[in-house]
Amino acid sequence: MLETRLANIPGVFIPLPDAPRQALPLDAIKVSAGFPSPAADYEDQRLDINEYLVRNPVSTFFFPVEGDSMQGAEIFEGDILVVDRSVRARHGHIVVAFVNGERLVKRLHRRAARVALVAENPCYPTLEIQEGMELEIWGVVVGKFKRFVA
Repeated sequence: MLETRLANIPGVFIPLPDAPRQALPLDAIKVSAGFPSPAADYEDQRLDINEYLVRNPVSTFFFPVEGDSMQGAEIFEGDILVVDRSVRARHGHIVVAFVNGERLVKRLHRRAARVALVAENPCYPTLEIQEGMELEIWGVVVGKFKRFVA
């Protein structure tokens, strides 16, 4: 089974099935990326990252990103993608796909009989899926983690 094979691939992470919940403070006041807001600083609710990004733990996997083909979609090398296999992939979704056994992250283009995987970097060509090519849309990217330099 593919999940078993993926679990044995270095760099593919599977959520802990019974991970302890850790609710972190989530402020009701949004952070301004422009001019600061004069609003009061107070804690309004709590956020559990598992609940926010992992809707279906048994079908969710984490993939580290390598390369720069998806920079236009704000996916950069070193990011960790949250991929949900239970989400039905549709045109326009960012997906993890296997093409002839190679794992890729691309935007799915599906119109009529045409299926393509589109990079979000103009330096990379669109990959048109031709007859005879093996394509498995493995899961849909539903989020990502990014660590900044501390």
